[in-house]
Amino acid sequence: MTEFCSLPKPLELQLKECRTLPSVPAVVLQVLDICQDENVSIGQVSKVLMRDPALSGKILQVANSPFYGVRSQVKTLERAVTILGINATLSLALSFSLVRNLRNGKGSGFDHHAFWLRCIISAAASRIIGIWANMASRDELFLSGLLQDIGMLVLSEAIPEKYGNMISRSQGDHAVLAEMEKAEFGCNHAAISAWLLKRWNLPLNLQSAAAASHGATVGEEKLPIASKCVLLASYIAGIWTQPDTFEATTVARDKAYKIMQMSPEQFENVLKDIARVLPEVTKNLEIDIGNEEFIERVMDQARCALVELSLHANRMIQEIEIQAKRDELTSLANRAYLNEILPQQFNAARERSRPFSVLFIDIDRFKSINDTYGHQGGDSVLVSVARILRSCTREFDIVARYGGDEFVILLASTNEKAALNLSRRIQEVVMGHPHMMDDITKIAVTISVGCATFSEDHTFRSANEIIEAADRCLYVAKTTGRNRVVSFDQLNSCKISSISDCAKAG
Repeated sequence: MTEFCSLPKPLELQLKECRTLPSVPAVVLQVLDICQDENVSIGQVSKVLMRDPALSGKILQVANSPFYGVRSQVKTLERAVTILGINATLSLALSFSLVRNLRNGKGSGFDHHAFWLRCIISAAASRIIGIWANMASRDELFLSGLLQDIGMLVLSEAIPEKYGNMISRSQGDHAVLAEMEKAEFGCNHAAISAWLLKRWNLPLNLQSAAAASHGATVGEEKLPIASKCVLLASYIAGIWTQPDTFEATTVARDKAYKIMQMSPEQFENVLKDIARVLPEVTKNLEIDIGNEEFIERVMDQARCALVELSLHANRMIQEIEIQAKRDELTSLANRAYLNEILPQQFNAARERSRPFSVLFIDIDRFKSINDTYGHQGGDSVLVSVARILRSCTREFDIVARYGGDEFVILLASTNEKAALNLSRRIQEVVMGHPHMMDDITKIAVTISVGCATFSEDHTFRSANEIIEAADRCLYVAKTTGRNRVVSFDQLNSCKISSISDCAKAG
């Protein structure tokens, strides 16, 4: 515990010499003192609080507020403490008294309105996150959220000009300010907050939550749950206070999942709950952070950011899915996607009694191309042929790289005659195209094509059968001279008596 409350020695000496550091009000010190006794009674706490009428009034006001949903009006302080509980009363008393005593600071260049805006949002967010996490110490979380940035007040009092200039240069970006503090002082204001809370002799859980509120050396996922709530609240406060709402919402949403495993839907609901309670919180603390219209306007910005994030995530998912189905070299569909889509298209054609054709294509003497021009030349030919295949086919036709120098085209609602016409057209375009390895070197390329069609005449029983038939046709085309097209109907017409006969038939 002493480790996270320790500061670089020069800075600590400078802070200790400051005569205007924030202090705990006397009445709260008395409440803190009597609460050290495990047997303290509600009557004792109430008696001390009554010494400060304004503070007593605030406790009664909160006990009667929508925060606690008490059905009958709470009229006595003792009843209020009974409803709230001693720990919650202590947390609220400290919150109210500190805000009352500290909100009118005059640090040079220090924007007290912006500071308290962030503190109050952090406090409300900490409590709402605690409710989401089903934690009992919700009011302690409120206090933790409220105090996590109090180190900023310390710096504004101890070194007002330097710190005011630093705040100005950070341009409202809290994360940038924390980095600047660390570079200048050797620690950020979160560590100073923890140091001050230790000087005040406040509970250790408040100290640790403050210390971890701007990132933790042990890893955010390993923090105690209370510290996680306050840390996430700090990120959420940025949605209302950072210059870039979209960026702040992105960071907060990602942190909500990383730190608390909070889903995007749960995160949005938490934001709505925070916006809902902020007017009541500001009323209780008597801090003006803007009217409900302002809060709702920023909430709308956050909602828009969440929608954009969701759309972006969906686009990323779709892109990943597309990339998973795409051949890296040619950008055609890959073998895995072909294996997925072929049975679907074949079954659809059979159920609807529609023709369905499969072309199996192989680049002739591709090994010789690789041997002559190297793999760079071979890759250039593969890409060039892939472009021709795509340009010669319809948008909804599936063109896939089967592997190596082999390609497959799936032609829905296409009979054998149309498939053969397309095959010969592709063959002619490939043969007549100047396949360039570079600006000078041309590579002559031809292809062989096997064609199989599902129809009333050829009722293949499965997707595997039709692609095997197209592969057999390709084999005949390759072994009978290459640069030719052979259909399954041609194989049947010559009764596969010999490969040479089939070649003559073609």
